[in-house]
Amino acid sequence: MMRVLPPLLVIGGPAGSGKTSIAGAVAERIGAPVVGLDDSAGADQHAVDLITLQGRLDNHEDAPLVVVEGVFALALPPIRWAARWTVYVDTPLDISLARRALGQDDPRAVLQTYLDTGRAAHARNVAPGRQLADLVVDGTEPLPAIAARIHQFVLSRS
Repeated sequence: MMRVLPPLLVIGGPAGSGKTSIAGAVAERIGAPVVGLDDSAGADQHAVDLITLQGRLDNHEDAPLVVVEGVFALALPPIRWAARWTVYVDTPLDISLARRALGQDDPRAVLQTYLDTGRAAHARNVAPGRQLADLVVDGTEPLPAIAARIHQFVLSRS
């Protein structure tokens, strides 16, 4: 049976790019729930549990719009194809890495993972989302400006 989803605004980009903060700010402006993929710990998009995601989206079936955010949000065709709008948060990797590391008690694990596998995984699985997105925003701009730009984009394409 095919399920009907509310319109999805999908936000992807590197871990530490600001996706979660941006999704929250946009959702607040629009009055929409946010569903996070909880995918930043996985090495690739195959770590995302699509069945669990579907269940979480089903909880918002009456919402006028749902914001979905995650590192691999644009790398997963089922999510990208279900999206009405897609956004890539383009933040330089050094800034994304610094944000992630500063969020940890011991940043060494974040830095080591980046050196071991993170950079290559980003290039393979996350960076291509930039070309797949309807809108690319600069993750170093002030949060209110980014949220306003995405909100205007959604309104203009509704």
